[in-house]
Amino acid sequence: MVHAHRNNPIPTASRRHTAFSLVELVMVVTIIGIVAAIAVPRMASASATASANALRATLTNIRKAIDVYFAEHGSFPGYLPGTTTPDGTRFVQQLLEYTDETGASNATYGYPYVFGPYLRSPFSKNLTNNLKDVHVKAAPTDPDPADGSVGWVAVLSTGDFQISATDGDLDKWNIKKLELK
Repeated sequence: MVHAHRNNPIPTASRRHTAFSLVELVMVVTIIGIVAAIAVPRMASASATASANALRATLTNIRKAIDVYFAEHGSFPGYLPGTTTPDGTRFVQQLLEYTDETGASNATYGYPYVFGPYLRSPFSKNLTNNLKDVHVKAAPTDPDPADGSVGWVAVLSTGDFQISATDGDLDKWNIKKLELK
């Protein structure tokens, strides 16, 4: 008769192994790989869609600010009072600071600077090229800057405000130019 000692039990067939087998590990890694292959492209696509929507929202906000500025001043931002030469720095300043009825701007509120600000500081970057400078044109027929060399393009005779980006940048973001008008 075989007696089991307290410190040395008799091995039985019902005793389980505590380690994973190589086949089990390969199956888990394969399943994780399949899930990753499905999920990663969807997340990348969602990220591009979110970025494109953020760009559209930025355009909408700036265009609304331009409309409000026009309603209060009777002209579009971008001109020094009494001049006819458009200026991109002035354009941004007039949207970010308080202005008087002539369009002169000041960083602090107080008479006569009682209009605005129309946007929160800092001025938004163009997400396709990370530039925030504005090229202003007096008329739509004025030449454009090199594509993508500035953040934005504003046409002061019409109030039009557009993104400045190369076709490659827009393709990368899966955006068509018509969507940004």
